[in-house]
Amino acid sequence: MDRNNDTYLFYDGPYDAIDKAIANSGKTKKAVASVIYPGRQPETAKSLLSRALSPDNTDVRLSVENLEAILNETRPDDYIFYLCDKYGFERPNRKLKKDFRKELETEIRDIGNRLKVLVKKLPELEDDGN
Repeated sequence: MDRNNDTYLFYDGPYDAIDKAIANSGKTKKAVASVIYPGRQPETAKSLLSRALSPDNTDVRLSVENLEAILNETRPDDYIFYLCDKYGFERPNRKLKKDFRKELETEIRDIGNRLKVLVKKLPELEDDGN
Protein backbone atom coordinates (compact mmCIF):
# COMPACT_ATOMS: atom_id res chain seq x y z
CA MET A 1 0.00 0.00 0.00
CA ASP A 2 1.25 3.49 -0.83
CA ARG A 3 2.07 5.20 2.46
CA ASN A 4 0.74 8.53 1.19
CA ASN A 5 -2.70 6.99 0.62
CA ASP A 6 -3.11 5.54 4.12
CA THR A 7 -6.32 6.89 5.58
CA TYR A 8 -7.27 6.17 9.15
CA LEU A 9 -10.85 5.79 10.31
CA PHE A 10 -10.10 7.51 13.61
CA TYR A 11 -7.31 9.07 15.64
CA ASP A 12 -6.77 8.65 19.37
CA GLY A 13 -6.14 12.37 19.68
CA PRO A 14 -4.06 15.19 18.26
CA TYR A 15 -0.75 13.58 19.21
CA ASP A 16 -1.73 10.35 17.45
CA ALA A 17 -2.68 12.31 14.32
CA ILE A 18 0.67 14.11 14.30
CA ASP A 19 2.58 10.85 14.91
CA LYS A 20 0.76 9.25 11.97
CA ALA A 21 1.44 12.30 9.79
CA ILE A 22 5.16 11.99 10.53
CA ALA A 23 5.13 8.23 9.96
CA ASN A 24 3.29 8.61 6.64
CA SER A 25 5.63 11.34 5.43
CA GLY A 26 8.49 8.90 4.95
CA LYS A 27 10.71 11.26 6.93
CA THR A 28 12.33 10.44 10.22
CA LYS A 29 11.22 12.19 13.37
CA LYS A 30 14.77 13.59 13.58
CA ALA A 31 14.48 15.14 10.09
CA VAL A 32 11.13 16.75 10.90
CA ALA A 33 12.41 17.93 14.29
CA SER A 34 15.45 19.56 12.68
CA VAL A 35 13.12 21.77 10.62
CA ILE A 36 10.91 22.61 13.59
CA TYR A 37 13.83 23.46 15.86
CA PRO A 38 16.46 24.93 13.53
CA GLY A 39 19.83 25.61 15.05
CA ARG A 40 19.49 22.74 17.52
CA GLN A 41 21.53 19.59 17.32
CA PRO A 42 19.47 16.91 15.53
CA GLU A 43 19.31 14.68 18.62
CA THR A 44 18.24 17.61 20.81
CA ALA A 45 15.59 18.63 18.27
CA LYS A 46 14.28 15.05 18.15
CA SER A 47 14.12 14.92 21.93
CA LEU A 48 12.22 18.23 22.06
CA LEU A 49 9.74 17.02 19.45
CA SER A 50 9.25 13.68 21.19
CA ARG A 51 8.54 15.45 24.48
CA ALA A 52 6.20 17.94 22.79
CA LEU A 53 4.27 15.04 21.24
CA SER A 54 3.78 13.29 24.55
CA PRO A 55 0.42 14.06 26.18
CA ASP A 56 2.04 13.52 29.60
CA ASN A 57 4.76 16.11 28.98
CA THR A 58 4.54 19.40 30.84
CA ASP A 59 7.73 21.23 29.85
CA VAL A 60 7.72 21.35 26.03
CA ARG A 61 4.71 22.46 24.00
CA LEU A 62 4.14 22.90 20.29
CA SER A 63 3.44 26.45 19.18
CA VAL A 64 1.12 27.21 16.29
CA GLU A 65 4.23 27.83 14.18
CA ASN A 66 5.66 24.45 15.22
CA LEU A 67 2.42 22.70 14.30
CA GLU A 68 2.34 24.45 10.93
CA ALA A 69 5.96 23.43 10.29
CA ILE A 70 5.05 19.82 11.05
CA LEU A 71 2.12 20.00 8.63
CA ASN A 72 4.39 21.52 5.97
CA GLU A 73 7.00 18.80 6.43
CA THR A 74 4.59 15.88 6.62
CA ARG A 75 1.19 14.97 5.26
CA PRO A 76 -1.30 17.44 6.76
CA ASP A 77 -4.25 15.15 6.02
CA ASP A 78 -4.00 13.29 9.33
CA TYR A 79 -4.24 16.36 11.53
CA ILE A 80 -6.91 17.97 9.34
CA PHE A 81 -8.95 14.74 9.40
CA TYR A 82 -8.57 14.55 13.19
CA LEU A 83 -9.94 18.10 13.52
CA CYS A 84 -12.80 17.36 11.10
CA ASP A 85 -13.75 14.26 13.06
CA LYS A 86 -13.56 16.06 16.39
CA TYR A 87 -15.70 19.01 15.33
CA GLY A 88 -18.16 17.15 13.11
CA PHE A 89 -17.05 18.25 9.65
CA GLU A 90 -16.80 16.10 6.54
CA ARG A 91 -13.26 15.15 5.66
CA PRO A 92 -12.25 17.20 2.62
CA ASN A 93 -10.83 15.90 -0.61
CA ARG A 94 -7.43 17.22 -1.54
CA LYS A 95 -7.34 19.53 -4.55
CA LEU A 96 -4.98 18.40 -7.23
CA LYS A 97 -2.76 21.10 -8.71
CA LYS A 98 -4.23 20.52 -12.17
CA ASP A 99 -7.78 20.92 -10.77
CA PHE A 100 -6.79 24.03 -8.86
CA ARG A 101 -5.28 25.46 -12.05
CA LYS A 102 -8.47 24.70 -14.01
CA GLU A 103 -10.61 26.41 -11.34
CA LEU A 104 -8.33 29.44 -11.40
CA GLU A 105 -8.37 29.63 -15.21
CA THR A 106 -12.18 29.39 -15.21
CA GLU A 107 -12.45 32.13 -12.61
CA ILE A 108 -10.09 34.38 -14.58
CA ARG A 109 -12.07 33.78 -17.78
CA ASP A 110 -15.35 34.55 -15.97
CA ILE A 111 -13.93 37.77 -14.54
CA GLY A 112 -12.68 38.75 -18.02
CA ASN A 113 -16.12 38.15 -19.51
CA ARG A 114 -17.80 40.15 -16.77
CA LEU A 115 -15.33 42.99 -17.31
CA LYS A 116 -16.14 43.04 -21.04
CA VAL A 117 -19.86 43.39 -20.21
CA LEU A 118 -19.14 46.25 -17.81
CA VAL A 119 -16.91 48.05 -20.32
CA LYS A 120 -19.73 47.86 -22.91
CA LYS A 121 -22.12 49.46 -20.39
CA LEU A 122 -19.75 52.33 -19.65
CA PRO A 123 -20.60 54.39 -22.78
CA GLU A 124 -24.30 54.02 -21.93
CA LEU A 125 -23.66 55.54 -18.52
CA GLU A 126 -21.63 58.41 -19.97
CA ASP A 127 -24.41 59.28 -22.47
CA ASP A 128 -26.98 59.39 -19.66
CA GLY A 129 -25.53 62.67 -18.38
CA ASN A 130 -26.17 61.91 -14.69
